Amino acid sequence: MKHLVGKLLPFLFLFVLAVGLGLTTPGFANPNNIANILRFSSVIVIMGVGMTFVIVAAGIDLSVGSVLAFSSIIVAWCVQAGIPLAWSLVIGTATGSAWGLLNGLLIVLLRLPPFVATLASMGMARGSAILLSRWVSGLGTSIEIPDESFMVIGSGKLFGFAPVPVVIMFVVVALGAYILNHTRLGRYTFAIGSNIEAARYSGVSVGRYTLLVYVLLGTLAGLGGMIEASINRGGHATLGNGYELQVIAAVVIGGGSLSGGAGTILGTLTGALIMGVIRNGCILNNLDYEWQLVVISVLIAAAVAFDTYRRRRSGV
Repeated sequence: MKHLVGKLLPFLFLFVLAVGLGLTTPGFANPNNIANILRFSSVIVIMGVGMTFVIVAAGIDLSVGSVLAFSSIIVAWCVQAGIPLAWSLVIGTATGSAWGLLNGLLIVLLRLPPFVATLASMGMARGSAILLSRWVSGLGTSIEIPDESFMVIGSGKLFGFAPVPVVIMFVVVALGAYILNHTRLGRYTFAIGSNIEAARYSGVSVGRYTLLVYVLLGTLAGLGGMIEASINRGGHATLGNGYELQVIAAVVIGGGSLSGGAGTILGTLTGALIMGVIRNGCILNNLDYEWQLVVISVLIAAAVAFDTYRRRRSGV
């Protein structure tokens, strides 16, 4: 019963938070405002799906924000070079996959701790994005995308009412939940995060599946870069600054454990929406950005403290 309550806490908190703001803040419950919350949370959720796999496997990735920025520069460069839009999107997303593969190789082959490996790639990706943007544009840290059709990804609507980034978000959430709960990759991810030695003795190819989860996260970071580039009408080397903390926070607030072996895609979605609702509530109530940081930081600390307490009680 206690385990069930622990799993439901993020959902209950989101419900109470939304109801409270709906009753006290004019305009919060407006359908357009709800759509904005979902749209501005979509990239965090999309990358959060990949981060859930990594954290469940007892890993971490600090490079996702920088990979997003680098991918946005690549897609903008491709479009400017005259490469068809569809191929530009594929190349931009695959760029994220390449960074994820690099992270996985640093961890699996060189046996670097995930924190160190992804901290290094965070600096490499951000620095490379700045250098490449300056080389292509000649000045500054951005590359404009003149193709108006590209803007549909970030600002368009399906059926006249569904924001495209939100539709992409829910598709990624659905696929991520299925893979995590009903495929070999999902089962082995939990096994690696719960007890890596037991997983290895059980015949799990730990190195291969570790590579897969980092490539998956890199791919979703690249996809996030496509959406951010569309919203901002170009690639920007400064995009995604601080996103790694928001993505990790979404997983942790949603019930994921930094010790590995625990986490759900729906929990990550809930954690990201909690942060989105808090951010939106602060804006509507004219509260400073710093208050958002305070509240979200307290939530992260509370979530980690609760996970530590739960593990001690269960003897894990």
